[in-house]
This record gives sequence, structure tokens and C-alpha cells, in this order.
Amino acid sequence: MRFAGRAKTKKHGILLDGPVNDDGRCKSCNGACCRSFPSVDLSWVEYERLRDLGATRLHFSMTGHCKLIIENGCEFLADGRCTIYLDRPDVCRRFFCQDV
Repeated sequence: MRFAGRAKTKKHGILLDGPVNDDGRCKSCNGACCRSFPSVDLSWVEYERLRDLGATRLHFSMTGHCKLIIENGCEFLADGRCTIYLDRPDVCRRFFCQDV
């Protein structure tokens, strides 16, 4: 039995040394990476910036990294697009998916 719909493409995520901006693949992925991880590590500056932008799923830690919880989808993802693209955390800027 074959199911109708889109075929799934396997992807492999990599963290680049520098940011990826306006890549065509990111415009068509529907926010796959924004739904695929439990959290994103943040610097203190990023934590404060996201808090000021209204983030409600922030995790503060005195002993480790602050985090934005993105399990089941980042709160800044809307219609498959990042609504804080210019203010997104560094790890989001450097994350890239390749087809496997």
C-alpha cells in the first residue's frame, strides 16, 4: 500500500563556521530544523534579545547554557518561516541541512 503525499527526504544537519543567509533551501523547507530539536543554546545577549522579543519558552540556567525550547516547533516559526530571522540566534544562523 502506498500513501499519497510528499515523499520524505532524509536530511543531515551540520553546523557551519559562519552564518548562512537567505539560502534558497531554507526558503522552501517549511522550518524543518525549527521543529527537529528540543532546544537551542543561547548566549546571554541572545537570551535577553529573545526575551525582549516576547519569547515565552526560554530556559535560564546559572550553571549552564540558557536555552530557547523549540520542541514541537519554535514559537517564532509561523507558516514555515522564521518571524525573527534578522534576530535569530547564532546557532540558527549557522545551521544548514544537506540531503542524505
